[in-house]
Amino acid sequence: MRLTTKLSAFITFLSVLAMLLMLVGCAFSVFWLSHQRVENRVQVLATEVDKSLFNQTPDQLNGWLSRLMPVMNAEQLTLHSGSHTLLTLSRHEHQMIEDQPNRFIQFDVPLMHQTGVSLRVLMLDPAKTWLRSITAAYTLGALLSVVLVMSLLLFIMHRWLTRQWRGMEHLEVRADAIIEGERQIMRNSHIDEWPPKASRALDVLLTDLQEAGEQRLRIDTLIRTFAAQDGRTGLNNRLFFDNQLATLLEDQEAVGTHGVVMMVRLPDFDILNETLGPSLVEEYLFDLVNMLSTFVLRYPGALLARYFRSDFAVLLPHRSLKEANGIADKLINAVDSLPPMRMVNRDDLIHIGISAWHSGQSVPQVMENVEMATRRATLLGGNNWSNGEGNPLDAGRGSVRWRTLLENTLSRGGPRLYQKPAVNREGKVQHRTMLTRIFDGDKEVQAAEYMPLVQQLGMAEVWDRQLVTRIAALSEWWPEETLVMPVNIDSLLQRSFVLWLQNMLLQCPKGQRKRFLFELAEADVCQHINRLTPVFRALKAFGCRIAVSQAGLTVVSSAYIKQLPVELIKLDPGLVRNIEHRTENQLFVQNLMEVCKSTQTQVFATGVRTRAEWQTLVGLGVAGGQGDLFAPSQPVNSNVKKYSQRYRI
Repeated sequence: MRLTTKLSAFITFLSVLAMLLMLVGCAFSVFWLSHQRVENRVQVLATEVDKSLFNQTPDQLNGWLSRLMPVMNAEQLTLHSGSHTLLTLSRHEHQMIEDQPNRFIQFDVPLMHQTGVSLRVLMLDPAKTWLRSITAAYTLGALLSVVLVMSLLLFIMHRWLTRQWRGMEHLEVRADAIIEGERQIMRNSHIDEWPPKASRALDVLLTDLQEAGEQRLRIDTLIRTFAAQDGRTGLNNRLFFDNQLATLLEDQEAVGTHGVVMMVRLPDFDILNETLGPSLVEEYLFDLVNMLSTFVLRYPGALLARYFRSDFAVLLPHRSLKEANGIADKLINAVDSLPPMRMVNRDDLIHIGISAWHSGQSVPQVMENVEMATRRATLLGGNNWSNGEGNPLDAGRGSVRWRTLLENTLSRGGPRLYQKPAVNREGKVQHRTMLTRIFDGDKEVQAAEYMPLVQQLGMAEVWDRQLVTRIAALSEWWPEETLVMPVNIDSLLQRSFVLWLQNMLLQCPKGQRKRFLFELAEADVCQHINRLTPVFRALKAFGCRIAVSQAGLTVVSSAYIKQLPVELIKLDPGLVRNIEHRTENQLFVQNLMEVCKSTQTQVFATGVRTRAEWQTLVGLGVAGGQGDLFAPSQPVNSNVKKYSQRYRI
């Protein structure tokens, strides 16, 4: 109940209570005083009778008592001694008294000087008689009219108070919403808000706050762009590309990471700028970059960057050389779909070098191999591509082999579970990230390699149901640990999976649900923020927690931090790598910490390898870290399988 409502209710209650007290007091006074007056008259009459009996007989009292009875409204006088009646006087017949006994009142007064003699007086009750009179009816009618008028006045006063305080109620509602964080919804004031100056002050402050927030988001996006993007094309820059490639080549999990790097060489735009002019060259560049981006976006995990002048590098993690050759053929065929280019030979426009890489190599070694392949393709002339020397032609797995492997994994109970602890600044384990790998008969395959195929083959929902069930069972085996549940974005966008997830969470105790930490990639969250908002709020209502990973991998706005109930943000390993030497990455982390300062969100670092990286991150204000510096990935005990029968998949 709000202040104005309390005040109105309190005033109304006091007014009604005062009216009732006055009414009850007046009625009690009338009845009590009338009874006292009659009783005093009877006492005076008894005293006079007692005095008269000294020199008169009871029969001699008959005359003056008969004249006194109408004055006192006495209906019957009886003077008796024990059972013997000495005198009886009555104004009416006894039948009248017997018919209306409720209107009479009887007094028995013993005489002080006449031993054993008592005077009994039967009188009309003035209060009851008055209530039955026409005067009483008029009086009661007038009283009821007063009560109705007072009630009407109270009602009018209540309405008046409500109107007077309605503006303050609107202001209080908006203040509560602002405190709860709904600043965008309650930014505009109500026309009736009171006091008006306080309302206008809130409007001004909220407007300034919104402008400051938008300015901060623009600066945050600019910082991300400066750290990762090329200023001319909007693609990733060379430094970001080398950093991501180096992170993959280090292979912290030691599972044999591999992939392909492609170098796409286009005509030298600086030379064309002198002959064609900057506007036409920019148009050509836009068409070519748009074509490259369209192809690269088809492959999950692929990274396109402007490497040097007219050279564009494509990083394809976990892809085979055969797949890269097919992509190169499609790129060359796509040149024919480009609009006509004046003074540019479309038959000698694009040259592609392809080189496979595996963990253990260095970035200069990989880029040197792909550079040699690109030169070879350029020397051959025409639009063509060339493989680097010594590259084994790995056919990879086709969709049929992948489907067979994934279905067999599901039928065997799911992928192998690994856990990697994340520690806070005090060195205590804050949560454990659950990692998955599948065994293909020869080696273990990381989730980053097979999860794109899971989504492509439409198995994401079934896969996540089984994984969430196993982790929920594991949380019973680890009653003190917070476990991370990596869920696919495709699953959370399916209503059937969300309903199943809610049903599963209802089967878990509240204390267990608080130890579930659902993790999604930052790019997926920002892309589907409107559809994920109700899902995140439902998970928050169940007591679960939300984490966002791969922060800094893509250039997105940080507005989601204040829009969604995110508890943890995990920095991408490529951003953390050698951060002590990367001032632009440090600036990004500092800006992210400023955005999170007004919320409950904490920032964690992943992929921490060296103590220098950790000390730099701690100095920047991160709350915790995860990586080989603290603990490597460890397999989860297989005994938890017996607990999984409790939950229905």
